[in-house]
Amino acid sequence: MAALFELSAGAQVKQEVIASAGGYNAASGISLSWTLGETIIPTFTSPNLILTHGFQQQVVVTAVDENLEDQVRITVFPNPASDIVNIEFGQPVEAEVQVTILNSLGNIVRTEFIEPAMVEKQINLQDLPAGIYYFKLIKGKLGNIYKVVKL
Repeated sequence: MAALFELSAGAQVKQEVIASAGGYNAASGISLSWTLGETIIPTFTSPNLILTHGFQQQVVVTAVDENLEDQVRITVFPNPASDIVNIEFGQPVEAEVQVTILNSLGNIVRTEFIEPAMVEKQINLQDLPAGIYYFKLIKGKLGNIYKVVKL
């Protein structure tokens, strides 16, 4: 093992890096160079031996939370509408859904709520003038916007 150590200690190994950024600066007799990326570490192998440099990159494992909420089919109809707009869900909602109705200028016209376990909600538009409205549906952190034309 001593002969192997002498061999590796005396060898000149050029370090290379795959970098997405880096730089060099020299001022007041101090030089600094840096890279952002991963070091290329050559590994030498033989049938009985694996030889690599005396340091290892730290392996960081990060868990990613999966969004386990199922996609819900939502249908907003009829569109264009005259008086009533239906919001229909493919399955009963598990939590309250907030419906914010905005006009074409982005002003909030009305806010309604769809209670848990409902599958369909009718929204009455009789008191609103003809125009384009946006129905913003929000459930927890999930949301979507639907464009509705009122005749």
